[in-house]
Amino acid sequence: MATVATATTAASSIGGGSGSQQRTSSAAAINTNTMMVTESQLRIDALSQSLHRISSTTTDLTAITDGLTRRARHLDSLTSPASEASAMLTQSAGNLNSTVSLMKDARERFDTVRDCEPAIRRLIVGARDDIAAAAEAAASGGGDKGGNDNATLATFGPAGGT
Repeated sequence: MATVATATTAASSIGGGSGSQQRTSSAAAINTNTMMVTESQLRIDALSQSLHRISSTTTDLTAITDGLTRRARHLDSLTSPASEASAMLTQSAGNLNSTVSLMKDARERFDTVRDCEPAIRRLIVGARDDIAAAAEAAASGGGDKGGNDNATLATFGPAGGT
């Protein structure tokens, strides 16, 4: 607005001709200055609007960036425990695999015992029969009275035979 006042003052000081000529010159000077003021004002207004848009866009983008930062932190807070849980699950899977291996080994051993069970039962029954026979012989006055426990074992013969 100060520019308009300056243009009016400048137009008043132009030329000293007749009144109508002075008015015409003043009007021409005001119109010329008003156009310059208008172009300048339009540029200033355009720049102000651009600055306002940049400012509002920056504010919006800052809010979006803050939201993304919060989401990233939240995702990190979710993935960190998940990573720890995953590591624990991996360790548990390894432990389970070794446990399964030990259980298979134990089952094979029990299967071996089952395969040998009839032979073991025959050995137990034979040993009981021999102990009973030795006890009868000791009761009837025969047998070893010296307390030799190896006499019972000698009746089985060499190792592995009956």
